[in-house]
Amino acid sequence: MILIDEPLMYAFVAFWIIWVAVRRKEPGRWLIKFCEGPLMTFARFIDFYVMRMAGFFVWVSKNPMVALRIKEKEVRLKVEKPVITPKKAEEYERGLEEVRIRYTKELPRLSLGASILLILLFFLVYLAMYLLTVH
Repeated sequence: MILIDEPLMYAFVAFWIIWVAVRRKEPGRWLIKFCEGPLMTFARFIDFYVMRMAGFFVWVSKNPMVALRIKEKEVRLKVEKPVITPKKAEEYERGLEEVRIRYTKELPRLSLGASILLILLFFLVYLAMYLLTVH
């Protein structure tokens, strides 16, 4: 199994050998400028979007149903915006903003009794499915 660092290491060694063979000198300064400039810019870009995606998953996991409803309304607004009047689009955006503000950011808590009832209900459904499929 090839790890991700092995091809990068081989590529670096090949680059170094080719650079020394063509230029007849070590590529120290150019390599440092490349690492500080475009490579760090690319790394920041990737880091920003990965963290943004992780933040989205955390946001959705706190209350999935409401979060998906909010995203559904956002997509509907983007699709309908060219067709509807600007005043209607502004009202729709305002309503969407109100839903975002009311977003509870976490699931409602259940009492201990309700939680045990749900667990027993799931066990009952599992038992029924098991008994129906065995015989």
